[in-house]
Parts: sequence; structure tokens; C-alpha cells
Amino acid sequence: MSRDLMVQVISDFGQEIGAELEVDDEAYCCLAVGDEFQIHLKFNEHFNGMIFYTELGEVPNIGRKEVLRHYVMQNGDIESDNLTFSYDEESKQLGMARLLPVEFINLDNLKKILEKFIEHYQKEHEDMARFLQGELPKDDIQFADDGANSGEAMPAGGLDPQFIRM
Repeated sequence: MSRDLMVQVISDFGQEIGAELEVDDEAYCCLAVGDEFQIHLKFNEHFNGMIFYTELGEVPNIGRKEVLRHYVMQNGDIESDNLTFSYDEESKQLGMARLLPVEFINLDNLKKILEKFIEHYQKEHEDMARFLQGELPKDDIQFADDGANSGEAMPAGGLDPQFIRM
């Protein structure tokens, strides 16, 4: 039933923007935002909601620890609209996700979250470009432990970026 709600809301959104959007058998839909990037939408039974996901870009080799600390500290923060950041070790890509719980899946909430998600993507993507050029984030919080608990390769919020398929 929850999947059906997602299908209907995405269909309604597609009609509103003049695009035929379809959710596949695995409860997945991909939205292209211009030529810039894609937002992957997937209904997840485990989290009982719709997950929004995009890749922000490659994490630099030099300064990787500082960049990953920066994003781990933002995970689930209210100021970041409860975004969750993840790092895929294989592709070296930083991902950004947001969960819309099933009880809040409606057209108005979808539009609001998409708008905010796109704004955050643009800001974070610009930050990643600066990080790749050697400008590293300056965090107010310093970690006492520089070892295994530093968050260096920690998947964010338990979200598995592998649920995305293109």
C-alpha cells in the first residue's frame, strides 16, 4: 500500500511538471535535474518511506579524513534538513540521502523536499569541488580520537548507497 502511495504521488508530480514519471517494479524512479545530476527515488520497506539519493562527487585523496569528518558531523542534523551523507569506498563518491516517512508522502511534501534537496545538492557539490582543489572544511568540533572511531569510512545513517541502480 505504501508503495502505491509513492507511485501515485510521483505520477501526480510528473503531471504537474509535464513529464511522464514511472516507478518500476522495485519501487524506483530517477529524476534528472537538468544536465547537472540525478535524484534517485526509491521506496524502502525497511525504513517505511521514500528515499531521495544523489551523488555529490568524488572525495579527494588528500584531506579525505577531514572531508569525511565534516559530513559525518552533519548526518541527521536539523540544520541540514536531516540529510544523511554516505561514502562509497569503491567509487570514492560521497552520497547524499533524505528519507520521507510514509505518513508524510504527499505531493506538497515531495515538492518541498525536492526543492530543498536540490538546494543542498548545489551547495554541497560546490563544496566538494573546493575540497578537490585542496580547500578543506574547517570544523568547530575536534575529534579526540584520530583512530578507528574518527568516522573516516563510516557509512552514514545505515543507508546503503548500493540500492541505487541506473
